[in-house]
Amino acid sequence: MSGLIGAGKKSLALANFGMQKVSSAEVQEEIQREQMEAANIAGKQQLIGQVGGVGAGIGAKEAVGMAKEVKAAKTGLTAANEANEAAQAALKIAETTEAASATGGALTANMAGTEAASLAAAGTAEAAAAAEVAATATGAASGPMAQVAAMAGPVAIALGVGFLLTKLFD
Repeated sequence: MSGLIGAGKKSLALANFGMQKVSSAEVQEEIQREQMEAANIAGKQQLIGQVGGVGAGIGAKEAVGMAKEVKAAKTGLTAANEANEAAQAALKIAETTEAASATGGALTANMAGTEAASLAAAGTAEAAAAAEVAATATGAASGPMAQVAAMAGPVAIALGVGFLLTKLFD
């Protein structure tokens, strides 16, 4: 009987040893699976981060372009102001010439002053119209929300592309 008990204990010890090995192998397999999952998640996050960075770079270029447009519009407004000042000076000359004509001055001086004033006024109107168009275009595109949109648009598009790429290879 003791031989049978000894053989049973030996079989039990062998079975326990085998179960330990299987359990240990399962634990190792689970650890490897979790590591692979973590690596896949990190890869997806890295891809999304990279495409977001690319989108931010594109958006930054657009924001810089908007700043250049605003600078050009300011230059146009400055030119319009200068043309307006010139027109006002020409009108003063015309008024002075007209006053001189009314008091017996030469008619040709009056005509020359009036012509100079009308040319300056036409130049002012053109410059003002160009400045107004530039100011309207850049005024709408230079506000804080427009600048945020210029940055956020490309970032959102790039993130969408990155998300689709990660889902494509799932």
